[in-house]
Amino acid sequence: MQIHILSPQSVGLSLGENFGASQASQFRERTREALSRGPRELFIDCTALTYIDSTGLGLLALAQGEAAKFGCMVKLANVVNSHVRHLLGLMHYDKIFPIVALPMVLA
Repeated sequence: MQIHILSPQSVGLSLGENFGASQASQFRERTREALSRGPRELFIDCTALTYIDSTGLGLLALAQGEAAKFGCMVKLANVVNSHVRHLLGLMHYDKIFPIVALPMVLA
């Protein structure tokens, strides 16, 4: 997971192929680091994401709660995998998080 400065007000955090319990510690650490920069928007780049489990879903909710404390909005970017997009819809995460397309991939 890498943090990307997109603009003075926007930060991106790129996920790998799998997002779940084994990435929890690193995700929480990177989220705190990204939020410490004071962004208004935190984009979680899902370009490479092909699998997310219940822990991953919980981590997204946790990130949203932490970001709200700083007045920051979490947006899911580049959700291109149909399975992931379907799961986000089933769990109503598409109603909780704006799902947007970024013009670039955060590699």
